[in-house]
Amino acid sequence: MPQTEQKTTRSDRKEATRRRILTAALQLVEEGRSPEALGLREVARAAGMAAPSLYNHFADMDELGLALVDECLLRMRAIARGARKEIINQETEVALKSLLQQFDKAVAHFEPVLRLLIMQWFNPNPEYRRSIRRELSIMRREMASDMKGAAQRRGQGNSEYEIESDAIFSLLITFVLNVLDMGKEKRAKRLAILERQILMVVLGSRALNS
Repeated sequence: MPQTEQKTTRSDRKEATRRRILTAALQLVEEGRSPEALGLREVARAAGMAAPSLYNHFADMDELGLALVDECLLRMRAIARGARKEIINQETEVALKSLLQQFDKAVAHFEPVLRLLIMQWFNPNPEYRRSIRRELSIMRREMASDMKGAAQRRGQGNSEYEIESDAIFSLLITFVLNVLDMGKEKRAKRLAILERQILMVVLGSRALNS
């Protein structure tokens, strides 16, 4: 086998093992385990591998924790991007309602992931906050770009999309913090309030820039 092909195969195997470890760790978190309570040996057992082998991929739990946060953020970004692309050609009010319904479902489905991100924001290691802040910044820019593209396709005037996106993200984050421990009925009421708040931001921005 050529040396290049051998290297590629080895690299693929290493990446596959790394992803298996991350999947096992995330599964434990989704089952209710706190990241701080996890140990490398427990994660190794869940991944079906010997503990010493895990050290070939992660030096300690802090390194694994950072990789786990990155994995959670990538999942959330993929969900957000898919939802926005699906509704981008709809009218603002219809698109917003559809987007928020999908957002609410994602919050319910990925509640353990969101709790992990909130928890790790307060981790003494500043790398966690840097990682979360970096990914949120990317999501804000992507939302601003989508909003600008949708407005241009409709022939609408310019708006301050970066500021709009930043305000909307602040509202979304506040929503998540508020509803994680709420029942279905209270969460639905908060979602209706969130819809009005975002409409105020979007319509207010258009009025200011008209």
